[in-house]
Amino acid sequence: MTPKQLKQIAAGLLVLVVLWAGLKLFKKDSDTTTAKFALPALTADDVDTVKIYRSNDTLVIAKQGPEAWSVNGRDASLSAVTDLFHALKGVTTAELVAQSAASHKGLGVDAASGKRLAIIKGGKTLVDLIVGNHGPAFQGVYVRRPAENAVYLIQDGLGNSVDKGLDDWRDRTIAKVDPDRVQTIDIRMHGGGYVLRHGAKGWQFAGGARADSGAVRRMLEQYRNLQAGGFPTKAQEDSISFTHPTRRVTLQGASHPLADLVMDSTTSWWWVRGANGGTIFRLETWRLPQLFPADSTLKAKPPKTAAKPAAKTPAAKPTKQPAQKEPAEKKP
Repeated sequence: MTPKQLKQIAAGLLVLVVLWAGLKLFKKDSDTTTAKFALPALTADDVDTVKIYRSNDTLVIAKQGPEAWSVNGRDASLSAVTDLFHALKGVTTAELVAQSAASHKGLGVDAASGKRLAIIKGGKTLVDLIVGNHGPAFQGVYVRRPAENAVYLIQDGLGNSVDKGLDDWRDRTIAKVDPDRVQTIDIRMHGGGYVLRHGAKGWQFAGGARADSGAVRRMLEQYRNLQAGGFPTKAQEDSISFTHPTRRVTLQGASHPLADLVMDSTTSWWWVRGANGGTIFRLETWRLPQLFPADSTLKAKPPKTAAKPAAKTPAAKPTKQPAQKEPAEKKP
């Protein structure tokens, strides 16, 4: 290889090194630009109100206590609130995808179609975002700040939270009962009912008959964390009456009721609420046999008696045969 060729190769390598250094510098500048989107690391303790404005409704999620939130005046799901703040915490990187207002409508971050998220503490807005469409293959979601044209693609958890409807934000817990604390079960139904009490000998019916403790336990497990399938619409709620409930269950502890629920039915599902009022929940019909099992399925089965072995017939004693005499030998 000639000296001239070596010089040409060295010059080419120098150009490549310069280009590589330029790309690294450009990448560093790009990272700096996207890093400006970083959101504050907020927790539920740092906030007292979350507002989600959408084209067809507005959700106001407000703190009521250390572990209690409401959504539009109803009890809110604590897990839904936790998911929102977990999603905010997960926004550590963002990809700049557009810088022109002309892109806003296509990405769903314009004023008409975007969902606006405001997170507030003491009247001060800590986060203000417009959340748009999901990204390619539903990976991530597009967001922008209201006063800026730049649009970013971030992780998808935040999009899931702002997409939830009112019913998805509401607390669906009908009852939470520890089976070990229940001392009395009072079931009332049209045409009958039964009462079970727990004592030293286990579960018994009020009349004294023994109950199958395993079957009673399976029933009580249904009330450990009883969740609703949904809620009635406003029109349905106005027409529901619990004046003469179809069914009622009272789970009594040592000194006070642990759950007292009344239920009424429609052709498709059941409505349930506390006997003294409160939220009305929707419960699917297939849950009823688990919550109100027939008393016949709770009765203890009689113990199986072991079959007595058949009496042995004494063996017949052998009879003694008289000894036969040998015939006398004839003398010759």
